[in-house]
Amino acid sequence: MNKSFVVLTAVLMLVSGGLYAVQATQDAAAGQEVETKIGFVNTTVVLQSVAEGKKGLAEMEQYVASQRRPLDEKNSELQTLQSQYSSQARMLNPDTAAEMQRTISEKERQLRRLQEDLELAVNARQDQFLVSMSEKIQGVITEFAEQNGYGAVFMQSPQLPFAAPALDITETITRLYDEKYPVTDVGGAAAQPPAQSPPNP
Repeated sequence: MNKSFVVLTAVLMLVSGGLYAVQATQDAAAGQEVETKIGFVNTTVVLQSVAEGKKGLAEMEQYVASQRRPLDEKNSELQTLQSQYSSQARMLNPDTAAEMQRTISEKERQLRRLQEDLELAVNARQDQFLVSMSEKIQGVITEFAEQNGYGAVFMQSPQLPFAAPALDITETITRLYDEKYPVTDVGGAAAQPPAQSPPNP
């Protein structure tokens, strides 16, 4: 998951950087003398802090857990068979031993296939979730920046040497996101009044 967050941050950095660079260029071309107002936002914190992000991450964990059950069952069956073969190998006749080896090989193949299918399914759901969230976060950042006269908003990252705390708008973006995209339930607790319906993802 952390790798996906890094990718999300990078994508948002490129998109927002290009957007505000264009705006600054347009202002300069028009001969406007504007004091550049800048801000920094940690999109990973936003993603993990907003109600919709918490809900989506919790649902992802539940999905993975539910899909792992058949995988764990297959793995348990394989381990039992492997243990039986190891303890009985010397006493088995060649035909029985060969049959058990074929069965073990088939179960190993099935287990690998289940693992691959689960990984593909999880990655697909995760990508869909991250793309949707990144677009919404970008929209909130853009709207806030335009309404408050920001010339540039940069994404915080480990490569950033220093940013004054006063320039950090992460908390503001998180609050604005929750206001714009409320959800009714996060981990069993009401995040917004029940009368408000969650928006379509």
